[in-house]
Amino acid sequence: MPLPPKNPAGGKPTTSRAPSKPAAAPTRRGAAPASGRAQAPAAEPRNNMPLIIGGAVAGVVLLVILIVVFSGGDDHKSDKVSKKSAAPEPVAKKAPPPDVSGLEATGKSKCEEGQRLIQPRLNPDPSAPKDRVFNDLENGLKIINEGLEAYKKATTLAGKKYPIEGYQRTREQAIRVFCTSLESEGVKSCDAGLKIVKASESQIVSNTLSDDDKAKLLAELKKASELLRNGMGLFERSRIVSDRTFDTTQYQEALKVIRPKIAELK
Repeated sequence: MPLPPKNPAGGKPTTSRAPSKPAAAPTRRGAAPASGRAQAPAAEPRNNMPLIIGGAVAGVVLLVILIVVFSGGDDHKSDKVSKKSAAPEPVAKKAPPPDVSGLEATGKSKCEEGQRLIQPRLNPDPSAPKDRVFNDLENGLKIINEGLEAYKKATTLAGKKYPIEGYQRTREQAIRVFCTSLESEGVKSCDAGLKIVKASESQIVSNTLSDDDKAKLLAELKKASELLRNGMGLFERSRIVSDRTFDTTQYQEALKVIRPKIAELK
């Protein structure tokens, strides 16, 4: 039979540990523990909804930013391309003024020569042959016209102005002397030829003329034709040097009438 344990000597307590307290029974949330000491409440479960909403909003914002960036990049790129394609054209160098020295020399020499021929014939010596006076005036006008035309071309090309008033006055004086006289002679000649044609109208249309009448009519019509052509020739000489024109319709119609009759009577 086992012996009962001995009490320690001197009445001192034993060194053996007291038995541990039993574990507290689990309690429901909010209930006080059995030991009577307050415990910290258990942590509630976390709510993740705000994180989800924030993430969604951030994703939308990011998507918008990306769209703007890429679209803006394309616009910027297109702007660069357009700017590159629309590069400013190089400024063209201003062309030097045209050389009109040749025209100027021609104008001066021609005008001087024409003036030299014209001026002595503006008040000619009465004993001078009329044909020589008229030839000098006509040739002088042709030459001075060439000189004035050269000056006109130089002005058109280079925009210059030249002291040509003296040459122009000489030309106008020569036209009054030469062309007025020439035109007067032309009118006289044409009117004389037209008078013959009108006087011969009945014979021109007749088919019963004798041989003598035909010979006389042929001579008259030839004279009329020569007068008409000489007169219109004088008009043309005046037109060439002065640009003045004349109405020669009636004289030309007269020539149309007599030409076939002259060919018939020959």
